[in-house]
Amino acid sequence: MADDHKTILDVAGNDPRPGKGPRIAILGAGFSGMGMAIRLKQEGFENFTIYEKADEVGGTWRENRYPGVACDVPSHLYSFSFEPNPNWSRRFSPGGEIWDYMKHCARKYGLYPFIKFKKTVTAIRHDGAEWTIEFTDGTSAIADYVVSGLGGLHEPNIPPIAGMETFKGPVFHTAQWRDDVDLSGKRVAIIGSAASAVQVVPAIVDKVAHLDLYQRTPNWVMPRMSYAYPKWLKGVFAKAPLLARAYRGFYFTVMEWRFNAFKKDENRVKSFIRKIFQKHLEKQVSDPELRAKLTPDYPVGCKRILISDDYLPAIQKPNVDLITEGIEAVTETGVSTKDGRDHPADVLILATGFKPFDILESIEVTGPSGKSLRETWKGGIAAHRTIMAPGFPNFFLLLGPNSGLGHNSVILMIEAQVNYVIDLIKRTGDKGQIAPRPEAAKSFDDRIQDDLQDRVWAARCGAWYVDEAGRNFTLYPHDVRTYLKEMRQPDFSEYDIARQAQPAIS
Repeated sequence: MADDHKTILDVAGNDPRPGKGPRIAILGAGFSGMGMAIRLKQEGFENFTIYEKADEVGGTWRENRYPGVACDVPSHLYSFSFEPNPNWSRRFSPGGEIWDYMKHCARKYGLYPFIKFKKTVTAIRHDGAEWTIEFTDGTSAIADYVVSGLGGLHEPNIPPIAGMETFKGPVFHTAQWRDDVDLSGKRVAIIGSAASAVQVVPAIVDKVAHLDLYQRTPNWVMPRMSYAYPKWLKGVFAKAPLLARAYRGFYFTVMEWRFNAFKKDENRVKSFIRKIFQKHLEKQVSDPELRAKLTPDYPVGCKRILISDDYLPAIQKPNVDLITEGIEAVTETGVSTKDGRDHPADVLILATGFKPFDILESIEVTGPSGKSLRETWKGGIAAHRTIMAPGFPNFFLLLGPNSGLGHNSVILMIEAQVNYVIDLIKRTGDKGQIAPRPEAAKSFDDRIQDDLQDRVWAARCGAWYVDEAGRNFTLYPHDVRTYLKEMRQPDFSEYDIARQAQPAIS
């Protein structure tokens, strides 16, 4: 899909057309924010604005442009249900292709005139009647409803390693890739060996002089089995959309089957995954000592299951060292490990993931009572129906707490949440206010947390899903079918709705 829309300068300054309905502010122009905006337009809401910190749509897929970046959910499932793409190039799409798809959606559904780019939010405050959104450029906006499309993984996680600031060479996170740094002939250190590392390492290994990969814990790495779609099949998908939908449904069913791997009790799916992992490892790694370093000692599914066909061969190349001794400190010239060795490096790359729900760090959200979301969540991050917090009327979180997945496409979750939020807005009206009742929110959270105890994540394997107190505030404890059923329509008895009194007709 060619990027043929008008330039950012042509469209970024345009305000949305004055329209009917409440004033709605959408934060972020990733899949969540765009999905919300498209559905609002389809439902006749026109008085909304998307505030985006960057100069283009895309969210995660705009930010993450490191070499080898790709999706680990099948392409035909990792897309909006209402906008299928018959022309995906591969079973698992490269990141740039997903970004192109998102720009295509923004053009097709006329979103650009509704977007204000380069608007970074610093604070959101409710005065009892409406929300005020404040930006880093000193401006502000007023809204009746605020929809956060920032997601739960927004800010790169920079590990607190001693001496990081002393390193003399370039240091950057995979989500902040430096295209101006030429890795050719350099000694490169990559800290982290999970989702982004398994993509970056094969993509740069033949370019660098030497690569040190620092692994804290091994991962369950499964075969990727990606392949290019032939031209004739793309043509079939284009001419037979029902067949394309059936193909998407097939992958949905397969991915749902994988959820069984996350159940605490032993089952056939977990046994099957372990066998596939072992076969994959033995086929690609002949050295028993290296195989031992790459074999997890925690239950399958407790951390994210990775897929790659070229990661294991890449780390066995003569210019690569897998280092598992643990990092003591970063020095001016490299990395010191806990075994007393110094490892020289010219470039330091952090493949260390993201801070979950860092909205607390970058944005101050304050409700009408004067209490902040940070204070509310001090005892544990939670959201009613995964989208709202008591005490914060008309404030919605797409991909909010406990709506993450480890087995299927989060776009399915986004679409369910968007439809649910629109139902809430329709019931509440232009000047009304809606918030979950505290007792309903507590009941929902208690159930979610109780159900999570029967999942493998309760094993406390050090996954980012779980906080220091052992509370899982990121993942949904059931399959997507269950979530879609629960979010089909709101139970309005779970909410308090206050409507502004209408003036009497004289």
